[in-house]
Formats: sequence, structure tokens, C-alpha cells
Amino acid sequence: MPTYRILIVDDQREMRNALRSAVETLGPDYKVVAVPSAEEALLEIRLQKFDVLVADVLLPGMSGLELMEKTKARNVESKIILITGTVDRKIRREVADAGADAFFLKPLNTADFLDAVERCLGLVDASSFEQDLLSDLKPTENVSERLTSLRNELNSISAVLLDDRGKILATAGDLPDASIESGLLPTLMASFSANGKVARFLGSNPPTDLSYFSGVNYDIFLAHVGESYALFMLMNPITVEEEISTIIREVYAGVKDLYDILHNMGVHLTSEPLPPPVMVEPEPEMIEEDETEAPILDALFKEAVAKVPKAEEVDAFWESLVEDKPVNDMQSAGALTYDQAVQLGLAPDEEEKE
Repeated sequence: MPTYRILIVDDQREMRNALRSAVETLGPDYKVVAVPSAEEALLEIRLQKFDVLVADVLLPGMSGLELMEKTKARNVESKIILITGTVDRKIRREVADAGADAFFLKPLNTADFLDAVERCLGLVDASSFEQDLLSDLKPTENVSERLTSLRNELNSISAVLLDDRGKILATAGDLPDASIESGLLPTLMASFSANGKVARFLGSNPPTDLSYFSGVNYDIFLAHVGESYALFMLMNPITVEEEISTIIREVYAGVKDLYDILHNMGVHLTSEPLPPPVMVEPEPEMIEEDETEAPILDALFKEAVAKVPKAEEVDAFWESLVEDKPVNDMQSAGALTYDQAVQLGLAPDEEEKE
């Protein structure tokens, strides 16, 4: 049986491991190497020949598209499967024009992905392969259309869909200042991330936060769309306070619609809730008994019990306190005579002194 070599490149460890495990289920003839960057992938390609390259499009450093070009230049017969979680139409069109053998949006359908791997290896009839690829790459206008309608409804300067790094994925209306994209959006993502953590702590999944920033030149609304996407609304300064409630209502409606659109496109928007922490009861410490000290302690306890006065002795003591006269006027009300102390077992009697 021939051996099939698969190279997987994804900067997300969980995704990388999931893809590797999926391919390995096809049988022992599949040898998989998984790395987190395109640069490491090139090193692996120099060492051995791979039949199929599975790469994320957006990678730190060199992109998946650049890796695809370099892989093809070294081995034109290599098959390429590209995957991404972005909804950017420009990137999707670049993937289509690049000539990838298959393209998938995250989260992947495992069965379809494995089917594509086998088709790339010529193990499955590829008659419908091209049609499936075209179906995956069919552009969706709904995101842009919804942003446009939201911008028109609120008469805003622009309505923008961002990823969690502040990168613009889709927009309706131009940003009036280049510094907004280069300086303001990355700064806003710090607030976006903090709001997401608070929502996560409160059990809100997906987050439902909405931030409002009022300024001299612009007003800004920022809201989560799922966990990893944001709706950014740039508006002229709001002069009538009553308008804010209307804007908030429309922004939330836009968020819901964008969430539904992305969800229907197969975009992964939420993660699994964290399990509650498991409280582990600490085991009681075992105190080892010192055999040399135990007899001494037992003797002390027995001696103390033996010295406890009997009930009639205590009654007699209190009666004697009533009958006895004080030695002098300066005697303290709480002072005891020696005889009284002996009766209470607080002082040694004559026999013990001897």
C-alpha cells in the first residue's frame, strides 16, 4: 500500500490537532505532519515531499496563499486545501483565483474535509469536485447589504465589521481619516477584548455588550458579533439624547442580523462554555502519634482528673465564702485564702508539700 504524506499548517493548536486526528482516522497509510506557521512548513517541505498541503489562509508571518505558491513552485503536483475563518470577500476571491484544490470555512465539516483529502489523492471520483469548490466559494452579499442598510437607517458615516484584531472584513461607507483604521481600531480592540472577558465571566455566550464613546468630531458604537467579530459604527456627534436609545435598538438589531448571516455561512462564532471548577476537598492531615509522649500525656490527664473537686466540696467552698469574714477592709473581693485554694485543688495540701 502506498503512503500518503499530509502537511497541516494552522496557528491554532486545537484546530491543528483536530485536523491531524481527522486525517489519521483514514488509516495507517496516512503520515501527517502538523506545524503552526508557513515558515516551519517550508522547512518540512525541504526535507520531504508531501502529497497534500492543508493550510490556513491567515497565518502569522507568511500567509497561506504565499505558502501555496512556494509549495507549487517546488512541487507542482502537490494538492492544496485552504481553510479560513474570515468572511472577507476579497480574500475568498484571492483563494478562488489562486487555484486551490479545495477551500473550507471554519468550522469544518469533518466528513467533507476528509472527502476532499481523498479526492486530492485520487482515491475518490472527482467528477463533482469542481462543482463543490465553486459552491464553497460562492460569494455572499448579505453582510455588506446589512451593513449598508444599517448605515442608512442611522445616517452614520460608516458601518464596519471587524475581526478581533481590528482588521476590517466588510464596510459600508468610507472612514474619513486614515488614522482611524491604523490607530483607533487597534486601540478599541483592547476594550473589545475586555468586554468579552467580562461577558464570559457573567456567563453571556455570545457576548451582548455595547460600548458608546462620545467625542467632539465623532461618536462611536462598538458591539460584539459572536465572540471574535465586532460591529463598529462611526457617527456624527449625537446632539439629541433621545436619539441614543433609538440608535442602541437599531445597533442591537444589526448585531443579531449579522450574527445570523455569519452563522448561516458556517462561521464559528461561539466557543463551548467553560466547565464549572471542580472543588477538591483537601485530605485531612494524618498526625503520627509519638509513642514516647503518649504515656506521659495520659498520666497528666489522669492526674488532672483526680484533682477535680467533688460536687459537695465545691458547694462547701461557696458556703464558706459567705460565712468567712474578710481579713481586713483592703482584702480584694476576688482573693482566696490558702485553705480555700486547697479546697478547690488550686494549691497543694500539707501531704503533697511533704
